[in-house]
Amino acid sequence: MKNDQTTTVAQLRQQIQQFSDARGWRKEQNAKDLVMALTVEAAELAEIFMWRHSDAADDVRQDAREFEHLQEELADVFWYLCRICQHFDIDLTQAVADKAVKNAVKYPAKTGRDR
Repeated sequence: MKNDQTTTVAQLRQQIQQFSDARGWRKEQNAKDLVMALTVEAAELAEIFMWRHSDAADDVRQDAREFEHLQEELADVFWYLCRICQHFDIDLTQAVADKAVKNAVKYPAKTGRDR
């Protein structure tokens, strides 16, 4: 069984690319279409929460069908994120690490006297 503890980002990217290649999708991909697809999937993720009050947003977990839908939309977002990284040969783990360094400077952690 695959899970976050046993599967690497590289393995997921390879799986996604093999799936896409087997269907001839890679030769048709371009940056604009991949980003547009990512945007559509992110909108579908947002749609799950669109008419929920903020206090009830976490209740998605209580409805098995809605929770499954949430997981599917998250997977779709990740799917296109990985395809964009593959398209541009971006190491997502390194990009996240680099951004974390910049964010740490921009948003320093609060110290005891800041709280």
